[in-house]
Amino acid sequence: MGMDYEYDPWFLDQTGKEGCNILLWEVGLNAGQLFFAQIEAFEKIFNQPSGFYTYLSGDVILHQPAYLKALIEAMLDYYNATRHPLRPILFDSSIQILLVLYQRAMGEWLPAPAALMATIEQIEIAMGRGYLKRNN
Repeated sequence: MGMDYEYDPWFLDQTGKEGCNILLWEVGLNAGQLFFAQIEAFEKIFNQPSGFYTYLSGDVILHQPAYLKALIEAMLDYYNATRHPLRPILFDSSIQILLVLYQRAMGEWLPAPAALMATIEQIEIAMGRGYLKRNN
């Protein structure tokens, strides 16, 4: 059993195109829950909602990409401001996953430091590139 991270581009739209979410990441249940717990922690730490919500099915839906962008920008500000030795271990891969999720939802990369982008391809491969598709 797995967990899906999806983007609902029609959340605030009046077209009524529900059920056409874009699958961003299909991940194992435990890893998906662990990462969502990290998202919730980042929301609290940076006092910024992520735009992600969980449904009863256990899936995580991105309804507000502007919130995700703001959270990533707050995280990048922290990234640029600290040189703590534990930062790469506790922080870098999480922000890279969020950057990949944003890119898969919006079709564009947010500007990020070269050190993060240098290894983001490995993160994207580990997340599975083949999962970018529309659900029917």
